[in-house]
Amino acid sequence: MRRLRGMRLVDDFFVARPLQEAAVELLSTPAWDRHLRALATALRERATTLATALGRELPDWTLTRQPAGGLHLWLRLPAHLTDIAVADTARLHGVSLNAGHRYFPTDAPAAHLRLGFAAAADPAELTEAARRLATAARTLRRR
Repeated sequence: MRRLRGMRLVDDFFVARPLQEAAVELLSTPAWDRHLRALATALRERATTLATALGRELPDWTLTRQPAGGLHLWLRLPAHLTDIAVADTARLHGVSLNAGHRYFPTDAPAAHLRLGFAAAADPAELTEAARRLATAARTLRRR
């Protein structure tokens, strides 16, 4: 059992050589640099599309900043809303997002949401998500 545990440790700790060689080959080709540039452009466009749609649909919510990179936007909610209530209601309206309190090491200064934009296949999905999020917010105001 000790030998099997040792083999498992080595197997889990190191990546198999064929996979390492495939990764080196992929990362050293000119196509990889082109891919990274295209991906960075697409992510910037998605972030801008989502930020613009959120500004239009939810003008009283605050975009903390337009990121220079990354995969998420952060929104600070108005004082009368909680991140958990908004996240739960948004899911009922077909929008998946994260309540922000989980990402703060201490108490958050205000309620925040973390919205991912990287997986959207089409910018129209992001615009629709902002519209649905605004509908969810109106639902919360009526309660």
